[in-house]
Amino acid sequence: MDYSTKMLNVKYRATASDLAYKYWLSKCRGDAIPSREDISPAEMVPFLPNILLLDVQQEPLDFRFRLIGTRIVPLLNRDYTGELMSTIENLKSPNSVWKNCCKAVERAEPVYAFTPYVGPKKDILDVEDLILPLASDGKNVNMLMIILATVKKQPGQQDSGQQGDKSENKAESAKNWAS
Repeated sequence: MDYSTKMLNVKYRATASDLAYKYWLSKCRGDAIPSREDISPAEMVPFLPNILLLDVQQEPLDFRFRLIGTRIVPLLNRDYTGELMSTIENLKSPNSVWKNCCKAVERAEPVYAFTPYVGPKKDILDVEDLILPLASDGKNVNMLMIILATVKKQPGQQDSGQQGDKSENKAESAKNWAS
């Protein structure tokens, strides 16, 4: 697959997601996805606060929080840096966040999703999730760069999850990303 010409058919609701996806695409080399060495924080300033980096652990598959952007820590209610996702009740398998991370690793392709937000911030409708795979060898994913961008409620919007992935039920959605 030539990643430099393949585009996700998505209308991003958050500027950070759009900018991050275009940046990731610019770092693809034909059929090779970018590595961690290909990306530079200095080039990601507009969306850097929205980044979450996960190291991919193999056998068994798991994800270690490596970096959590300054806009993300408040959504998670605490800093999970250094922790494995499998040890976090709200994020471990079979949670949809876990499933989306697994999908990005298995397919070595970006994954786009919405997570209806249930947490202390009453002005947030949901969270736009963009999971971008990184691979040292261009093929085997060993890190995930995730962009989490909040989508604010519009006047009159009451319910989280009015848009996005309707396949998730609200009980599971309430556990995603917010604890």
